[in-house]
Amino acid sequence: MHNQPATETTLFRNVTAVKYNDLYFRLIACLIGAHILVAYGETLSIFQMLLMPYYYYALIPSFLIAAILFYIIRAINIQLDKKFDWAERPLQRAGTQIFFAFIIPAFCAFLLAFAYFVIRGVNIFQTTYLKYDFQFILLQLLLINLYYVAYHFYQKWSHAEKTITQLALKQTDSMLGTKETFQVSKGATNILLPVDGIAYIFRDGDSNYLRTVSGEDYFVNNALDEVQQQLPEEMFFRANRQLIVNRQACKAYDLLAYGKLELKLGPSFTSNAVISQKRAKDFKQWMDL
Repeated sequence: MHNQPATETTLFRNVTAVKYNDLYFRLIACLIGAHILVAYGETLSIFQMLLMPYYYYALIPSFLIAAILFYIIRAINIQLDKKFDWAERPLQRAGTQIFFAFIIPAFCAFLLAFAYFVIRGVNIFQTTYLKYDFQFILLQLLLINLYYVAYHFYQKWSHAEKTITQLALKQTDSMLGTKETFQVSKGATNILLPVDGIAYIFRDGDSNYLRTVSGEDYFVNNALDEVQQQLPEEMFFRANRQLIVNRQACKAYDLLAYGKLELKLGPSFTSNAVISQKRAKDFKQWMDL
């Protein structure tokens, strides 16, 4: 059998599980939803309500109920992702999503509200909860489900796009026989530069940059340790923690105290390109290759 190339559809399906890292969003959304629920129908301004104790007596349990429901729906989505992937089993996923992530949470919301009213000594059926508040909760549950569906597809699409880009780069390198290109960024554009056109890669502040032999600078997404592994050792040398140099960029070097070396690079490098005593011997041997 011949190995078939990975398609975008295959990559979209066979990606790692979506991680719903949204704790802060959930807390903020629950707080806003609880406020809307409490403030619905009130004639007082929000500033007036903030000064009244009853507002907090209603807000806190509403927030807790919303947080519990949000957590339940998130947990349900994680489990459904494992058994009913949207791309592979859309009909089964839609049905299970409606039942487990909408109907069951709606029933849980009613039970939680029922318990709250019982604690306060109130009959929930003698209140306007089912007529007004519960309708709003159902709308919230629907929006939460839509949010997680959108979150799921965005993460899958983002991961698939990244994987396709990586495969394209690997395919290009394999066609060339060796890695002769290196990916950098300029603004929102990703650019493939020929390796032999790189003068050096350096760290400036919290970011890494690549300078070409013509003096152009590009942003590098990877850490210098990762960059070093991607470049051919016979061409590039790790001068220090902030600098990786190409042999052709090393125009000369000066001897410093304690056996250190200072490189003279072309194009010029504004910072000191110093090689420690420990690395100096390796550098001289590398230059002699």
